[in-house]
Amino acid sequence: MAEIESFDIKDDEMLLTLRVKNDEYQLLRASTGNIAVLPTDSSVLEDVLTTGKLGNGNRIMIPNKFLERNNVQELKKRVHSKIFDLNGGKFLLIKLDDLDMNMPCFE
Repeated sequence: MAEIESFDIKDDEMLLTLRVKNDEYQLLRASTGNIAVLPTDSSVLEDVLTTGKLGNGNRIMIPNKFLERNNVQELKKRVHSKIFDLNGGKFLLIKLDDLDMNMPCFE
């Protein structure tokens, strides 16, 4: 995941410098506009969706071929999500896989 390296606020705009991994940079390719910067931790993705293979209205349905093509081995039953309003469009961000989603955290 990208991390904010620095930011500079001028008037009503913010200039962000991001640190990204090579695979994230490859996703961007030559895109210089219409890029969304969204947080992905569970405190922001506060809505939980139920996944499934049967067509119930409260489930998010994802085709098996789509999961296989994106190397998702197992679909979790409950996944964190949020809908973001950006530039007049609505975007659904779903965290399909998370290492600490079901693991207890001891501090």
